[in-house]
Amino acid sequence: MSPRPRLADRIGFLRSLSKGLARGAFFPDRGAGPPAPAPGGSAPPPRPRWGNGAGDFQPTTHRLTLAGLGRPLSIWHLTDIHIREQGPWLDALCAATAALPPADLVLLTGDLVTTGWRPAAARQWLASLPTGRLGRFAVLGNWEHWAGAATPAWTALLAEAGVQLLRNACVPAGPVDVLGTDDHLAGTLALGAPLRARRAGRPTIGLTHSPAAAPTLARCGIPLILAGHSHAGQVRLPWLGALWVPMGTGRYVGGWYPLGESQLFVGRGVGWSIAPVRLRCPPELARIELAPAP
Repeated sequence: MSPRPRLADRIGFLRSLSKGLARGAFFPDRGAGPPAPAPGGSAPPPRPRWGNGAGDFQPTTHRLTLAGLGRPLSIWHLTDIHIREQGPWLDALCAATAALPPADLVLLTGDLVTTGWRPAAARQWLASLPTGRLGRFAVLGNWEHWAGAATPAWTALLAEAGVQLLRNACVPAGPVDVLGTDDHLAGTLALGAPLRARRAGRPTIGLTHSPAAAPTLARCGIPLILAGHSHAGQVRLPWLGALWVPMGTGRYVGGWYPLGESQLFVGRGVGWSIAPVRLRCPPELARIELAPAP
């Protein structure tokens, strides 16, 4: 590889670092303590690993009921992969995702790539995704916008892997509708058309990258909202919790949050931002098991 792309990657990394620091907030509100479990329970809790846990991929299971659901529904929720280029870390991640059992839906909530990403690396990971019997869907994060992936070419690359990009759109998926937004920070939320596209009597699952958009979706009557962006802090200290989260996180640092009649889940993410370090906050491969409300 020529030195020119390498230099561009380094410049891009410095820009991303400055943006991340400028958009962060030290000691975020409600950052202390572990992420809250799902209403029906979450397991296992994060492993309190002190070393660099960036490659310690942890499958978790979260259970809750969903009003209007006619039958049980399983979901893989993956977020914040931050793919750069091929190498040992990506190989290990692909092995972990390829080992996941099928689900009804595979839902990806943005920042799948970051500065300096290579299409071959993105294709490698997308090829390892578990089966989604009712579909696989993705939304854009801030890094798709900042790293030049908010383009028709990115939409086509996802489609090659059987992943449909939802950008302020809503589509049917078996017993539910899936609504995906553009990113709250770097994109433009336009909810009129997707809200009108919802089917009467069917529950809607909302996908958005930055959890700061979740209250808006909750006010629109979306009962389950999935987000990422925060990495749950990425580095969490005893008693202090997350020291830093990116702007667009608000108080939704990680785990489950009731928003009126809605539930918000903020995944810990899979990759890393700023530096390849995770402390007491391992990467999460989140399975969500939905049951009909009694």
